[in-house]
Amino acid sequence: MENTKILLLDDREENLISLKAILNRDDIEIYATTSPNEALRIVWENEIAVALVDVQMPGMDGFEFAETLFSNPKTREILIVFVTAISKETTYAVRGLKTGAIDYLYKPLDPYITNAKVDSLIKLARSQREIREKNKLLENYATIVLNSPDIIATVEPDTGSILSINPSVETILGISAASLIRTSVLDLLVDPLKSSLREVLVKRSFVGGETIVVEDQFYGRLRQPVWLELRIMYKNRLLFVNLHDVEKRKAHELALIDAQTQAEKARKTKESFLANMSHEIRTPLNGIIGLGNLLAATELTDGQNELVNMLRQSSGSLLNILNDILDISKIDEGKFSIIPTSTDLRLLGKQIIDLMQFKADEKKLELRLETGDKIPECVTVDGMRLNQILLNLIGNALKFTETGNVTLKMEHLAETPAGHRIRFAVEDTGIGMSDEHLANIFSEYGQASENTSHQYGGTGLGLTISQKLVRLMGSELEVNSRFHQGSQFFFTLILQDANEKTGDAKPVVSFQNLPSFDGKKVLVAEDNPINALLLKKYLKAWQLDAVIVGNGKEAVDQLREELFDLIIMDTRMPEMDGFQAARMAREELRITTPILSLSATVLPEEVAQALEAGMNDTLSKPFEPEKLHQKIDLLLSTIAPANVSQV
Repeated sequence: MENTKILLLDDREENLISLKAILNRDDIEIYATTSPNEALRIVWENEIAVALVDVQMPGMDGFEFAETLFSNPKTREILIVFVTAISKETTYAVRGLKTGAIDYLYKPLDPYITNAKVDSLIKLARSQREIREKNKLLENYATIVLNSPDIIATVEPDTGSILSINPSVETILGISAASLIRTSVLDLLVDPLKSSLREVLVKRSFVGGETIVVEDQFYGRLRQPVWLELRIMYKNRLLFVNLHDVEKRKAHELALIDAQTQAEKARKTKESFLANMSHEIRTPLNGIIGLGNLLAATELTDGQNELVNMLRQSSGSLLNILNDILDISKIDEGKFSIIPTSTDLRLLGKQIIDLMQFKADEKKLELRLETGDKIPECVTVDGMRLNQILLNLIGNALKFTETGNVTLKMEHLAETPAGHRIRFAVEDTGIGMSDEHLANIFSEYGQASENTSHQYGGTGLGLTISQKLVRLMGSELEVNSRFHQGSQFFFTLILQDANEKTGDAKPVVSFQNLPSFDGKKVLVAEDNPINALLLKKYLKAWQLDAVIVGNGKEAVDQLREELFDLIIMDTRMPEMDGFQAARMAREELRITTPILSLSATVLPEEVAQALEAGMNDTLSKPFEPEKLHQKIDLLLSTIAPANVSQV
């Protein structure tokens, strides 16, 4: 504890020495002087608590000195004790007390009495100092409360009655503070019966001592609802409540909720559009591709074979465009994942060149593959997506090159602790691009210029998807180009060695050469006549006895009449769709026959919906006959229905 400061004032030095000897203690700090003027300076510069003052002094006596201290607010609180040897008369003592002194000490001083009085004066001085500090603190708190922008109130816990409230209530709620005293705080609420504050008061959850935070709506100016956040603390049998205006925050939260609702609505609209678009395009596209397969299986002249090949190439191009649109949607929604597998880069490059060679031959361009000697035999990478990227880049290069060559380069840059740094590049001698056109080259649905779109066609999606896929692989697709001098698209991947080598791709098998199923009965529900015809042709070629119906209702009626080994059902049909029909077959008819869903969409939501409805597997349109055969073989070999994921 801080020492108490005491002033000794006496015109005789020997008296000061005597007092110092008597008051030689560790808990006090003594300032001594024989001059009243010097004493005034000391009390002004130091926080003197007690002053022992001689009465008779030349120039300024003790009474005058005491009056001077008492007249100044800074020194008024000093406890003054007169030290005198003159008289003990009442009138003399009264005069001293009126000047501000609180006691007398009479000479000759008794050390015991002097120390005892000093002890009591020190205790009194400390008490006064504590009171002054607390009063100052209370004044500061009062200033904070009065000037706080928040409403601050004390509330009776049992009744909710307001005992005190600051002026901010008038600013926020438009009610004067004085009119609210002894009013229940619940009367200010928009809905007292459903309020969080009422629940706190009823349950007395504040008794635990922790600060409780709730939100409630109060009536504000012109009876308009205002959201306030209440911080409630229980102390000294009172509730101290701080009410903060959170109307703007609430409005912001509501705006965010509304924006989230709108975004969710837009997402569902987008999904619905993609599902409908996919269905409307894939259904006839499946018919086109299937008819091409049927024609290819017949005896054709060379000219007819050429036409069939052109038909299949065109339908394949249309399918690629549709897949590009769906890929962008999946990537943007975070539903697209990269799956690294063991990949032979040399084999992948050769397959790409072989696949694109016919386009190069059509334009009399040289299509080359350059693979660095240090390229590893096998690396871990998503080969399907890498193939998609490079096919897009080479397809673009061939489209925009009229003379010269297109080259696919795979170059080993370095070997690092993380793996092999391999640079993939596609170079061409085509039309090139200006700096202005390069700025928008990776934007969605955009090409270098409108003239480019008119002259060369295409949606401009290939580069956008390629860039997104490259980024998913942890790199960046870059471009160097000069107008009329060609372009170079390139990216670098860090790839690790793979433990095993991938095998060669299996040759395509005609649907007529696939194994038969020995007369199993299949129910087919398909509303599109061309797709129904295709399925009938495929199933007949595989010696399956097929019954064809046009919708889900007809399928359910047929299932009531006879048993089947397999059900193939389109998801979207009139009267009753495939989901409803499958659910009815499982729940009402108790049929355990395997059901294969044919869907013209590839959205995960529709796949999940099919499995939830009771279907065992799904196959998306357009499909190759071989894939349909694999699905049928798997389902017919299944004794009990079991959900398997889409492949």
